[in-house]
Amino acid sequence: MKSLSKFDFQNIKSVGIRVDFNVPIDESFKVTDDTRLLRAIDTIKFIKEKKCKILLISHFGRPNDNFEIRYSFQNLIKQFSKILNENINLISYENFLQKGLVKFQQFEEIISLLDNIRFFKGEKTNDLSFSKSITDHLDLYINEAFSASHRSHASVNQMSKNITSLPGFNFEKEIIAINEIKNSSKKKLAIIGGSKVSTKINTLLSLTKSCSNIFIGGAMANNFLKFKDVPVGDSLLEEGSEKMIEEIYKLAKKSSCEIHLPLDIVTDKVEKYSIYKLSTASNFKILDLSDNSINLLDNLILKSEIVLWNGPMGMIENENFAHGSSKLASLLANCSSQVVIGGGDTLLAINIAGINFDQFHFVSTAGGAFLEALEDKHLPGVEALNLS
Repeated sequence: MKSLSKFDFQNIKSVGIRVDFNVPIDESFKVTDDTRLLRAIDTIKFIKEKKCKILLISHFGRPNDNFEIRYSFQNLIKQFSKILNENINLISYENFLQKGLVKFQQFEEIISLLDNIRFFKGEKTNDLSFSKSITDHLDLYINEAFSASHRSHASVNQMSKNITSLPGFNFEKEIIAINEIKNSSKKKLAIIGGSKVSTKINTLLSLTKSCSNIFIGGAMANNFLKFKDVPVGDSLLEEGSEKMIEEIYKLAKKSSCEIHLPLDIVTDKVEKYSIYKLSTASNFKILDLSDNSINLLDNLILKSEIVLWNGPMGMIENENFAHGSSKLASLLANCSSQVVIGGGDTLLAINIAGINFDQFHFVSTAGGAFLEALEDKHLPGVEALNLS
């Protein structure tokens, strides 16, 4: 895969950048987390300094292959311009249908944003002719949306094949971070939370091969505790997870990877229990980690050179059950280990803890794509860049 920083920009006048501006918003369309926008700044500024016209391409939400005002960047373009500190021109859905990108290079603004790429049917079908209607007007294509790279969509896969294409700076960092977790000989710890075993079984199976220790937290841990005959009351469980857990333990043993579970928990009544005393509790749900579990995590972190954290340790939406995740975030922010944050709801947990992302070695903005890369799955966005 070529590097953007080493690319020769001679004769390059127009550049398309696939970004991920699929940001969370509130009821009044106010952006509530600008992390994904900020991650694209370095690449955008680098291309702007090369005196190139820039076409930004992104999806937003899940429209049905047609224009839907609630998914239009019309509602967000002013905020994007302010956050990125750039004057951005919006190419509307209707304008693109009528004129395409014929006048793209004549726009007064250096940077243009095409309205939601998922409004166009050819995006999800990975259509060649649709992709060429965009790339035929570009000299270079950059993928800066690693978080979408598990999708076989035109802007992720096909456009990168049409013309010379490169990964953006943040995209490249995502690949490096994942390779460090999978291939480094350093002692590694994976801290995995979330609710379902089934959504992360392949990730866990893969991590047993590369990690010395794995700590299971969140609602997913309920299934592992029950598997070990620990009473879990009315806690959230995933039916049929026993075979998956058995497979994880079997491969972990073969790979000399130790699986760790919570030692104590916090119930929905905000009561703390050792897992060995849960038989004395009744009508309870496990919703967070307690002190001894945090101490166990602290000790595991101290013994590790690389730490991956993906998934909250409790029901972080409720401040009564966000303590475990917040304490973990603080431990990781202040440790000497190389910490990689695996995107998704983990970012929310860190924000709740009030910790700056800069305190970690790398914070991924990708959820599903990050996990699929850890599972050694082929990502269409990555494969296309490797072919370019």
